[in-house]
Amino acid sequence: MAGAAAVAPRVAVAQTPMPRVGFLIAGDPEPAWSLFKKAMAGLGYVEGRTVAYEYRLADADGSQLDRLAAELVRLKVDVIVPILSPAIVATRKATSTIPIVFFGAAPDIGGVDNVARPEGNLTGVFSPSSTLAGKGLQLFREIRPITTFGAILNAQDPFHVPLLRDIQAVATAEKIDLIPALVKSRDALAGTFEWMADKNVSGVIAQPSLGLAVCAEIALKLRLPAISFRREFADAGGLYSYGANPAEIQRLVAATVDKILKGARPASLPVQQASRMELVVNQKTAKALGLMLPSMFLAQADEVIE
Repeated sequence: MAGAAAVAPRVAVAQTPMPRVGFLIAGDPEPAWSLFKKAMAGLGYVEGRTVAYEYRLADADGSQLDRLAAELVRLKVDVIVPILSPAIVATRKATSTIPIVFFGAAPDIGGVDNVARPEGNLTGVFSPSSTLAGKGLQLFREIRPITTFGAILNAQDPFHVPLLRDIQAVATAEKIDLIPALVKSRDALAGTFEWMADKNVSGVIAQPSLGLAVCAEIALKLRLPAISFRREFADAGGLYSYGANPAEIQRLVAATVDKILKGARPASLPVQQASRMELVVNQKTAKALGLMLPSMFLAQADEVIE
């Protein structure tokens, strides 16, 4: 009997299924993917031993995201983590039962009506990105005078609507002529940036779901000052970014996933807002563009990439 009692716990552990987390990202995979796994590891999850990940990457093409979201549902993962609005929309269409923990603009696009008491199977983390984009435009005035400014937006991402609204409000208040351009696919990105350069805009702001690395690369080749509200943009060669700290975002996402894996319902977990904002400036890019960044502007930066 004693031997049977000793064996029983080991059998129970062996039969306990390993939780599986689906991760669906629209746009650049890093640093979100690595930061999320690091945050999960900090909570005690060991990949392959105590948690399994089903990772899916897509650009913002809607049909591709729909297929990948449906694939995660068929795999019957325990929770799905969609990153950015196109992935959130695709995941919500794919399931109304599997818990969803998002990072993106779900409240801005109508995906969440009550952040304190989320509905159904959806909760997560968001940052006031459209407001931060407007602040980023205001910061540009500290570098050089602005007459016209471009906004390159993702037509496939529903977040482009509130984003354009808030940038336009700031541009109007600052008496800046804003020139928006809606991009339907990444194939059109280079031509759109060239069109902006021909318009002699003072600079452009790029929507993250278009792909921040490719946007930064194209802008630099055209010697066009470009900004965004994800720090990955500055890391990839954009002039600067002003937005939420990505490590904090993924810590909040991982903490919510942990609670759900331990039995919490999404509707019992309020949607959280990232609170730590940072200005990251790429001084190397500024020099390549022939811009002398004022010392007062640099003094505001949380990080300067030399």
